[in-house]
Amino acid sequence: MKAVSPLVATAILLVVTVAGGVIIYNYMMNTLSSPQNYASITVLSAKMLVDSNKTIINVKLTNIGTASATVNKLEIIPDNITQTISVTIDPGTTKSINVVINKPLDTAQKHYVIAIYGDQETEPVLIELIK
Repeated sequence: MKAVSPLVATAILLVVTVAGGVIIYNYMMNTLSSPQNYASITVLSAKMLVDSNKTIINVKLTNIGTASATVNKLEIIPDNITQTISVTIDPGTTKSINVVINKPLDTAQKHYVIAIYGDQETEPVLIELIK
């Protein structure tokens, strides 16, 4: 039995290398070019106005993701107040939401707001008191 000539062996190795490179290139280009849709809600600001018999909290939310998101709840802590809402925020837009609580909250205590959307939630953000 005779061995394969060095010229034929080199040609076969070159073809296998180029074919492998093309397969890896196509895989990476398809993986990197496919857009990933995700929603990411951020609390821009939260302000609270306390009246003698009610509290009004204004929360500005923005969607920095690439897909629309529906905010289902706003939680005010440490008072354990949950406000059920249904506000859809499109990518790159900001919405302002007013929450009316039928009692005055303690102005000496710090309050935080959390927005819940889908199975995610934002970090607690300090609510600024308007005097």
